[in-house]
Amino acid sequence: MKLRNHLNFMRASMLATGLLLLTGTPAVLAQMAPGGAPPSGGMSPGTPPGGMQPNGMQPNGMQPMGPNAGNNQQLAVENRTFANILRNIEVETKLSKMALKKSSNADVKNFAHQLIADNHKLEGKVSLPVSSAPAMPLAPEVPKQTKQAEKQMKKLSGPQFDQLYLIQMDAYIKNDRQVASQAAQQSSVPAVSKVGTEMQPLTEQHQKQIAQLTQEEHLRIQ
Repeated sequence: MKLRNHLNFMRASMLATGLLLLTGTPAVLAQMAPGGAPPSGGMSPGTPPGGMQPNGMQPNGMQPMGPNAGNNQQLAVENRTFANILRNIEVETKLSKMALKKSSNADVKNFAHQLIADNHKLEGKVSLPVSSAPAMPLAPEVPKQTKQAEKQMKKLSGPQFDQLYLIQMDAYIKNDRQVASQAAQQSSVPAVSKVGTEMQPLTEQHQKQIAQLTQEEHLRIQ
């Protein structure tokens, strides 16, 4: 089913409300950059600095490292990268399962189903390293903007739901792509480089699918 029938209402309400929630901070593009230094203000990983994307993530998409991460740089990079990937998998899978129930668009449902399947395969290749170091980086939290969007999505259905779902997925997939690109370049950390290399074609495919969906339905997600 196409979403054009409700486009006017959707743009008025969803782009006003959804984009306020998600464009001020996408919950994905900000907590991932392996090897990055902690913010100058000493912020904790759960408190991203300014300039975040729609879902509450920092522009470079990587979680800041803990103050003592330098004690074991390779483990720190592996921990932070994999923790970010697992956080994204959890959010994308949860919202996609909701899409299978609430979306009225067959193409959106097909995308959600494929994303769940792809994430399930990826999850089996990612595991957090075990370390005796007391100050490994904390796992990135799900940003509050994502939680707010999820609550709103539970109240929506049909085209309105699809609009907000695609906004969320667009932000998270962009973050996935950034993480995969940076991870693939971690030649000094083979486990991270391998996962990043395997992720790259998947993230590119997912991003193309979202672009195609929004183009076909004349939706704006940015």
